[in-house]
Amino acid sequence: MRNDIKVIIYASDASQGSWRAFDVAINQAIKNKAEIVYVHAIESIKTITSEASYSYLPKGIEKIHSSQRKQETASKIRERIQRFALVKFSDLGTPPKFSINIEFGPPEKVIIDVAEKTNAGLIIMGNRKSSPFSRMFLGSTVNKVLQTATIPVLMVPLPNGLEARKKLATL
Repeated sequence: MRNDIKVIIYASDASQGSWRAFDVAINQAIKNKAEIVYVHAIESIKTITSEASYSYLPKGIEKIHSSQRKQETASKIRERIQRFALVKFSDLGTPPKFSINIEFGPPEKVIIDVAEKTNAGLIIMGNRKSSPFSRMFLGSTVNKVLQTATIPVLMVPLPNGLEARKKLATL
């Protein structure tokens, strides 16, 4: 079998506990001599700024405010991801090629779109345990990506919140 994995999509919400899946992405990138493209999707800006505030703003100001908030939010997230990656790469002699892609939209769509644009050979995502009841009604980004991806998807079980906070405190 030929190795076609030259780009690995690592999709994450940058939350506590995501280091475990990133470690898997790093290991796979090293084994395959592949680039890691860190994908972070941000839902509608109205989930970042309360919808109530929009009803009080004139239309033109709303668009300017929305654009500024998007840029500020993406910049802060990019800085956080860069710090996270520096810590993770610090012990490696030669870290894999790494880039960050932050886009606005439904996470599953953003992940699939970036995978297609970059000709990725693998998507790696973390998944927290959730109840069957919540998965049935809400679904999850991982489930949606699994249903629509045309390339392999590796799902990495992530720790619960308490375990994640303990690990984060050691960084």
